[in-house]
Amino acid sequence: MEPLDFTRRIIDFNRLMDGESRESYDARDIAHWRAVYADLIRFKELLLGQTREHIQEVPETNKELGGLDIPFLEAEMQRLRRGLEFWETRGGGKNPPP
Repeated sequence: MEPLDFTRRIIDFNRLMDGESRESYDARDIAHWRAVYADLIRFKELLLGQTREHIQEVPETNKELGGLDIPFLEAEMQRLRRGLEFWETRGGGKNPPP
């Protein structure tokens, strides 16, 4: 992947994950994507917590971590929460609307 492609993708907070299809009503897909999003949210929450702790321990890192990393991670968390909410409201494999 070219650096420019990577940059575009990383700042696209509306992107879907590779292989994710929001058209699916399959119960296995719904369960899979709920689990993936929930796992990533837990992981990013850990990163945010550790980053905030590190800033407290080493205040000199605040400009870099607090000014760049934390806002990015918070925006990413919003994207992940929207994804989880989508799959949670999709409902355990109900048929698509007529």
